Amino acid sequence: MRVSDKARVRQRRIVHGVLILVSFSLMFLGKADLAALRNLRMGSNDFLAPIVDVVSAPIRGIETMIEGVRTVASLRAENVRLQGENDLLKRWRRRAEILESENRQLRSVTGAATVENRTPITARAVTAPGGGFAHTVLISIGSEKGIVRGNPVVTADGLVGIVIDVGRAYARVLLISDINARIPVILASSSWPGLTVGQNGQFLDLQFLPDEAKPKIGELVLTSGHGGVLPNGLPVGRVDQIKDGKIRVQPAVDFRHLNYLSVLVGGLDGIDNSNLDLADFYTPLPIDDSTRLLEGLNSSGKRK
Repeated sequence: MRVSDKARVRQRRIVHGVLILVSFSLMFLGKADLAALRNLRMGSNDFLAPIVDVVSAPIRGIETMIEGVRTVASLRAENVRLQGENDLLKRWRRRAEILESENRQLRSVTGAATVENRTPITARAVTAPGGGFAHTVLISIGSEKGIVRGNPVVTADGLVGIVIDVGRAYARVLLISDINARIPVILASSSWPGLTVGQNGQFLDLQFLPDEAKPKIGELVLTSGHGGVLPNGLPVGRVDQIKDGKIRVQPAVDFRHLNYLSVLVGGLDGIDNSNLDLADFYTPLPIDDSTRLLEGLNSSGKRK
């Protein structure tokens, strides 16, 4: 090999060595730079993190407060919605209870006694029975529906009373519990006649029974039909007590829960009902003005 060739080979080896050295140097320098940058970054984070935390704390507080306000507003809106639904359900429930009560009352009227030559007409009680002076109730039909004085008023349980006063759109019913009410009756088991007298209270007195009559506790008392105003066979009540010669009758109808009633219209042709004129005890209903609902006696026993 010539000297020139040897020199050329030596130069190539030197160049290769230098290149390898430069390559390794660059590799180590890159790694050193990355480590330095990482260290610098971590140092910056350690320095800035507390500052960022202090600065962002109020912002986080505001965000938390805003979120709380949103939550409260959402809960309030939900509460209002639920209250509205609850009120609606309560109204539906009340309506259902009212309808159930009305249906029950109407069923009691549909089961009321039917009497030959008398047409039942359903009416609604618009006032509750009166106090100590006036055991009457106003009903929602009057002369325009053919109601006249003397018409019996019943429910499915039995006799309620008798119409004693009539306006165009309303009528007044004298309850059998009123002290002025005297109902011709018979004992159901023996047909002995008598008379129930109202006491302005919970019970009736059974009077004028023959001495031969032997009423029993629980015995049914029916209308006798005597006089023609009332048909015979309507339940009036049951014997509740026999004491010291007095016979007490529990009415068949509970006057505390009067709602719908049945008026038996007709069958009074030729019947004298003048004994039903109780104008000295009750203010008459106006014939033309159906808006005046009258109340009966005042505390002194005089008409208002």
